[in-house]
Amino acid sequence: MYMRQLMQLSVALMFLMPSAALASVSAFEGTVADDSVKVEKKSNVADVRTITGTVYDAATNQPMAGVRIQATGHKRVTTMTNAEGKYKLNIPSYVTLITFSTPDYLLVQKPVGKKDIINVRLYSDKFEENYSEDIVITAERGFGESVSTALTVESDIQNKIGADVRTINRSGTLGIGAAMFIRGINSLNANTQPLVVVDGVIWDLQENSETVHMGSYNNILSAIDVNDIRDVKVLKNGAAIYGARAANGVIIINTKRGESMATRITANIYANVSLEPETPKMLAAEDFRLYANDLIGTMNINPNRNIPFLRSDKPVYDANGKLVSGFIYYNKYHNNTDWSDIVYREAVTQNYKVNVEGGDEIAMYNFSFGYTLGNSPIKGNDFDRMNIRLNSDIVLADNFKTRVDISYARVGRELLDDGLREDQTAFPLTSLGALAAVKSPFLSPYRYASTGEISAIIDVSDDFAFDVAQAAGIARPNNSLYNPMTILSKASDPHKNELEYTNMGITVAPELKLGDFTITETFNYSLYRVSEKYYLPYPTAADNTKYHFYVNSLNGRIGNYVGSFFGKEAALSSDTRVAWSKVFGAHSVDVFGGFRYTNFNFDSNAVSGANSGSDTNFNINSSLDHLSSDGDKNVWSNMSWYLSADYAFKTRYFLQLAASLETSSRFGGKAEGALNMLGVAWGFFPSVQAAWLMSSEPWFNVKAIDMLKLRAGFDMTGNDAIDYLAARSYLQSVKFYDQSMGLQLGNVENDGVKWETTSRFNVGLDALLFENRLALSFDWYRSKTSDLLVQKQYQFVTGMGKYWANGGELVNMGIEAKLNAKLINTRNFQWELGASVGHYKNEVTALDEQLDPVSVYGGEVATMVGQPVGVFWGYKTDGVICSSEDAENLNKAQQDATGKPLYFKAGDMNFVNVNGDKAVYNGEEYNLIDDKDKTIIGNPNPDIYGNIFTKLSYRGLTLDVNFNYSLGNDAYNYNRQLESGSSFYNQTTALLNRWTIDGQRTDIPAVAYGDPVGNSRFSDRWIEDGSFLRLKNIKLSYDIPVTANWLQGLSVWCSAENIYTFTKYKGSDPEFSVNNNILYQGVDAGLLPQTRSFHLGVKVNL
Repeated sequence: MYMRQLMQLSVALMFLMPSAALASVSAFEGTVADDSVKVEKKSNVADVRTITGTVYDAATNQPMAGVRIQATGHKRVTTMTNAEGKYKLNIPSYVTLITFSTPDYLLVQKPVGKKDIINVRLYSDKFEENYSEDIVITAERGFGESVSTALTVESDIQNKIGADVRTINRSGTLGIGAAMFIRGINSLNANTQPLVVVDGVIWDLQENSETVHMGSYNNILSAIDVNDIRDVKVLKNGAAIYGARAANGVIIINTKRGESMATRITANIYANVSLEPETPKMLAAEDFRLYANDLIGTMNINPNRNIPFLRSDKPVYDANGKLVSGFIYYNKYHNNTDWSDIVYREAVTQNYKVNVEGGDEIAMYNFSFGYTLGNSPIKGNDFDRMNIRLNSDIVLADNFKTRVDISYARVGRELLDDGLREDQTAFPLTSLGALAAVKSPFLSPYRYASTGEISAIIDVSDDFAFDVAQAAGIARPNNSLYNPMTILSKASDPHKNELEYTNMGITVAPELKLGDFTITETFNYSLYRVSEKYYLPYPTAADNTKYHFYVNSLNGRIGNYVGSFFGKEAALSSDTRVAWSKVFGAHSVDVFGGFRYTNFNFDSNAVSGANSGSDTNFNINSSLDHLSSDGDKNVWSNMSWYLSADYAFKTRYFLQLAASLETSSRFGGKAEGALNMLGVAWGFFPSVQAAWLMSSEPWFNVKAIDMLKLRAGFDMTGNDAIDYLAARSYLQSVKFYDQSMGLQLGNVENDGVKWETTSRFNVGLDALLFENRLALSFDWYRSKTSDLLVQKQYQFVTGMGKYWANGGELVNMGIEAKLNAKLINTRNFQWELGASVGHYKNEVTALDEQLDPVSVYGGEVATMVGQPVGVFWGYKTDGVICSSEDAENLNKAQQDATGKPLYFKAGDMNFVNVNGDKAVYNGEEYNLIDDKDKTIIGNPNPDIYGNIFTKLSYRGLTLDVNFNYSLGNDAYNYNRQLESGSSFYNQTTALLNRWTIDGQRTDIPAVAYGDPVGNSRFSDRWIEDGSFLRLKNIKLSYDIPVTANWLQGLSVWCSAENIYTFTKYKGSDPEFSVNNNILYQGVDAGLLPQTRSFHLGVKVNL
């Protein structure tokens, strides 16, 4: 039924065109190749002009034969240059633009104006494309296929689009991808990632899904081999046809299709070596021993107590190996181990790609197979992937064809935990990278025999600090740390720690042409499956529970830990579309409309438990301690009616009108402001975009400007990425005190909850100058997101929990600019240089109620009216109190639970009394430091970001260089908790400058076990300038001249990535993304940093 309605809508739109316009236009048909070809004219005769000229090679100034010349927008008005490069084209008077194209050269468009002679220079396609056959009237950007070393498409988006998408790599883990932000941040609690459409099918990226392994992320886009991609387009505005899912922009990915009837085989083989990462400098063994001694001095321990790791009396043995004197365990505590050497390595990745295309008049196909095997720079985190894709186009009749696409991808990961845990008291420290940093350097990974000789037996977790803490009266110390080699030897096994993700899809898209109408139906079924296994071995013998980690919430100890997760999502989509296109002389109209239906059905289950009794028993069963299970069932659907109409007059004035009506099962049935039809709430999302190709005006005659286009537009899009049960009440199971199961209210119904709405206004210009040598693009935008989705809490006395609601506004305003220049263009040498820059400023302009700061990795992130999203909220500091005299003069104190002042003394941090308040105790006044002194101490949003690129070509040799940068963004370096000076974790070398004597000036406070005064509380001490300029990649390729009939092309290339980073940031890597949640941006949790890598490859065309 809806098909008939769509046809009626499309036909109605045709008749909505002004009748006067139809009456005035004249039809012009004919193919003009030279003087011998006649022009067919109908009754309303259009005046004909003759344009002549010569086409030259811009590098050699030699005339070019065989160049195709076409009246832009009129495919049948064409000609070609002759042997002398000359042409003659008869065009109707309303044609204002001519397109010049030929293989191996960039397309050029020239305005006609009042000229009868138009000479053109064409540039080699080694330069970046500046024109497109279709005039783009939005802020769309994109790139085409190329040989890429990237494992996922996000890397290519970062390198090739630059400022148009703020792309932040999550970590150095292979294939983990990146967080992407288009035009600022458009939500607080809903999804902030763009919508991704692959070959016309909307993908669910499961942005907020979590993995069992800490620091990992199941990147859905890792299922796409970048060498299968034909082109990528980024829609930054004008995406209203995607309705309630397009507020964060849309990324459209098209994979390769068969284009040649002759069978073509392309093989890509390449490998790379990744170096060990650069990590923070930690204390060496003796420096750490001195630090530990200072730390013990702050604990309540008998000074005469024998502390083994502080003893310095070396053992002396007789000829029979019997101890004569000294400490028998001296060797155990006198090593100088660099634990990084144990967990990190140089790693090799191999890639094999084969692509075959061909066909005939009936069917065309493109088949690809790819396999990647990658070793990670951190052990136990290897990656492998297999891709198979078959895209086919089949002609069933003269006016009926279909495409059938089948794809399968399997991604396997050997996984171990990565990074520092957000709550370090909730679970043992298990990340190899973190353990390599904090593990005592005076210990050895191997046991020592009683004779003092080292053995080949891996030592158990350390106990040196455990006994000290217990002696200080700490009831359940958790100071015993895993030996990384224990995890590697007993847990680094795909049967124990693995993530497997499979993605299978089939698309059938028949297309029927009826005159000027085209009817298509795109049907897709996809199945996503993810299976994850987790295993943490015993740190010591299974029965040696003394050193097992005590978990307060479980009221028990964890020896080993076993977990598993399985998730499955079936996605079904149907997109029925009717398109109509017509040229009426100077007028051209393109209209399409349709109905889209998507359904996602996701279910998952997880189970975990502890203490299986042995590392050989890693199966989950009912005998495990602290057994828990969880599961989820998410089913949601979207339906959308959409319509888009493009109108152009004289290829000079352009107008696009688009709109969609969309409903989702996630919406409440009584959503305010929605259209209520058929018992459900529908959102209306309109768009108006316009452009003026000023350079096509007859009066425009600026010699230096080859093309000048002005653009403007307004659109409204939505964000429906909320809990699929947000509009409903439901109960969820919980486990109380690790003993009994029960139900509690998980959400309270709000039938009025709806999508967020982002209204965006954009103005921009595109220009080409100096015979197309200089290209400039500039956009200014302002967007407002209203009806922000927030999770609110009922008052405690009601006994009710949280609920989703709409309330608040957020504004983004920014610019995007790109400049590139063809600096040198000769027969053999070309040089291009360019840069992009993006800037946005966001501000929360309204909230229904003030939101409390959110705790994130021990810090706080605030959401406040008048401030940007995600600002850091904490204390300001003014160095360290260097002397007792200064402490007395400052007279600062905090209060204990009874209100008694606890004065800051020499060696403590000097926290700023921001509000200047004072307190009185026993008649004495002092400066009070409390929560009211918290203020904004950092902003993770950058001032500017983008890339700088250059390309040099000499004959068959090409050098590409690309820089990425981000300036003005603050970072919370959670890693620097390793210089808090409050635990027996190894510390960074910054602790060599710790305060030790009265009068010492330093920025590192005195050590104190447990940090009793809170020197390491969240403050600007941990906030750093996260700005960086990174030489991201250099690639050198050479096209080898070949003459064999069976060999169409041969090229070799080498490249390097992450070569050097210019930054003041003290962490391992200034680029990181620990979580897709926007409140976590700018938080460095110590994930594996990106490392230098070197690639070598060959491409063969048969």
